[in-house]
Formats: sequence, structure tokens, C-alpha cells
Amino acid sequence: MSRAFTAGDFEAGARALVDRWSRDPAASNASMTVRWVEETDPVRRNAAAGGYVAAEGHLVVPERSRTLQNDESDEPPGSTDHEDDENHEDHEDHEDDGVEEEEDDAAAPRTVPPRGAHVRSYHVVYSKSYGCPVLLVRGVSCEPGGRVMGHAETEASLVAAATRGAEGSAEEERRRRAVSLFIVDGEYDGEYDGLTAFAPWEHPHGVGGGWVGVHPCETRSAMATLLAGEGGGVGSGPARYMSAWISFVAAAVADLPVPAHRMIS
Repeated sequence: MSRAFTAGDFEAGARALVDRWSRDPAASNASMTVRWVEETDPVRRNAAAGGYVAAEGHLVVPERSRTLQNDESDEPPGSTDHEDDENHEDHEDHEDDGVEEEEDDAAAPRTVPPRGAHVRSYHVVYSKSYGCPVLLVRGVSCEPGGRVMGHAETEASLVAAATRGAEGSAEEERRRRAVSLFIVDGEYDGEYDGLTAFAPWEHPHGVGGGWVGVHPCETRSAMATLLAGEGGGVGSGPARYMSAWISFVAAAVADLPVPAHRMIS
């Protein structure tokens, strides 16, 4: 039996991941910062690990919102660039009544975020219960006030990313099943039951609410398969384990801006 992936392994591997990820074009192209956050609370250090990976600032614009924005920007059929003569004359008669000021206000640029646009944070934390890393995701809407998205909203966004481009086809169902849990009598195997691999998750380092985790129930067996013959991944070293793990979790979070060369030798 291979030894467990410990909190110490996690910290060593996570720091190596941060070093590569923070310099990778995948992060910079997404305007995302990647850093290691040291945990100073001894209780939380003991309950989880000495820190966590924070990858933040990823702007996500749903494909449907992009299409709607483009459609709404088009002028309606039959529209013209000028008013009829009567309206034009009426406009001239009221130039001294504040119309010019209103025109200036209307001409000022207004930034309206696309519908459903949000900024994502990805935190990689350690779970002592499962003995492996867990990816947590939280979205903050681009609406005024920056509302933290609910669990169902974030889950829907992640599923939409996984099925993008396959809507209405058999491939959509295949992709949906790929990010789903399989349950028989409460166990995570067997028949598809419509539950996704994303679940509300309490951040072990107390970083607010609204986090959704990629459920780690299959992580240990998946890592043993990915790194077969290398001690289930731990024997190959924490850096390689974390590199293989980010490849594994990226299969569930399709729009995660991960390093281009994830599996390192």
C-alpha cells in the first residue's frame, strides 16, 4: 500500500505548482494572479495545511452573454443616423433648455458588464479527510456591488463550460456525465443520478463563503492510476503529484486557466 499524501507533501507540491503556474501564459492571458498564501492560525494549520494556493482574477463571460451583447449592439432595421426635419427643428429650438448637457451625458462612455459575467477565484486546499488536494471555486458577479455568486450559480457556470459547443447533441450528454457523480445506495459509483461533481464547500482557511469544491471522492484512485508504479503518485514526489493532479481536475473545470504543460516528468 502506498503511503498517504500528507499536508507536508501538499505544501511542497503546491509551492512548486505556484512557481510554474504564476509564470505560465495561461495565467497571464487570463489576467490571473497565482500565489501561495501562508496560514498563520495554528488551529487551521493543524486542521488543514500550512497554507493554500490562490489563483484569482479570472474574468469569465458566458458564451450566451457574448452573443446577446453582439446582437443588442446592432441597430434595429430601418434605423437612421438622423431625425426627421420636424424633430430636428424642435431640437434646435430647445438647445438653450439643457439639451446640450443631456447630450454630453449620453455621449459619456458607460461600461455595462455582459449578462452573467463574473470574476472567478480558484483556491487549492488540502483535505485531511480525503488525504488529497481539493479545488475550490468562487465567483463574484461583475454587477455593481460585486455580489458573491450562490452555489447553484457557480455550479451551473461550471457545467456550462464543460458542455460548451456541444449543446443539443449526444456529446453534450457525454460531457455532462463526465462532470457528474454516480450514486448507488449513497455510494459514489454506479448509475448516473444527475448530481454534478461540484458541491458547496467550507473553506478550511476561513476565506468567506460561496465556495464550490470539485468533489475529491475519486481523487486518490485517479491519482494512483495516473501515476501507476510511482507509489500512487506520492513516491514520485510532491511536485509531480500536484502537476498530475491539476491535469486531472482540469477535466472537470473546463475553463480553468491551467499551465499548458501540466504533466511534468
